[in-house]
Amino acid sequence: MDFLDKAYNYSFEGITNEVYQFRFISVGIQEITKIVSISPINKTLNWYSIGFGNLENHGNTVTVNDLSSINNNDYDEVLATVMMCILHFFVSNPDYTILFFGNTLHKHRLYKQKISSNIDSLIQYMEISGGKIKEEIRIIEKKQTILRKGKEHERIIRQKDLTSLSKGVNLKSIEKYNKDKTADYQFVLFKLKSGL
Repeated sequence: MDFLDKAYNYSFEGITNEVYQFRFISVGIQEITKIVSISPINKTLNWYSIGFGNLENHGNTVTVNDLSSINNNDYDEVLATVMMCILHFFVSNPDYTILFFGNTLHKHRLYKQKISSNIDSLIQYMEISGGKIKEEIRIIEKKQTILRKGKEHERIIRQKDLTSLSKGVNLKSIEKYNKDKTADYQFVLFKLKSGL
């Protein structure tokens, strides 16, 4: 089975304030609604950033939690669906670029591993680059309580402090994605393959 064939069905929710939103259901032990957002970060370069997380209700407040520990261990299916949302975005924005990175060290490493192991499927549709920035991204450690097998467990999440980049980012290098150098990449770029 091709990697992208693992994608869940998703719906395009629309565009609000230039942010494209998609929704899908992760299926497993429980059904988890996930939201994918593609937001502009540099209009001059036509760069957008992608983020995704669990849709959660807390009383009268609805949030998208990209640090949620609740999942169905369906990483391939979730990432394949995110990639399908990117391809959907490219249908109306073929000259745009998507910036992709995990907000925690663990997620970033996992996403790059999944991209590397499915690179042959993805490069049929997208040009993929890996890159580094000159700035040092500060890492914050946060305690998180998770529920595992009915018991609460405390763990430490190592999260990127993106506020440290609020004054801008200077690119150090961008190169064609090389799965042998995946550990070096601080971000990944996706662009629609020319000719599609």
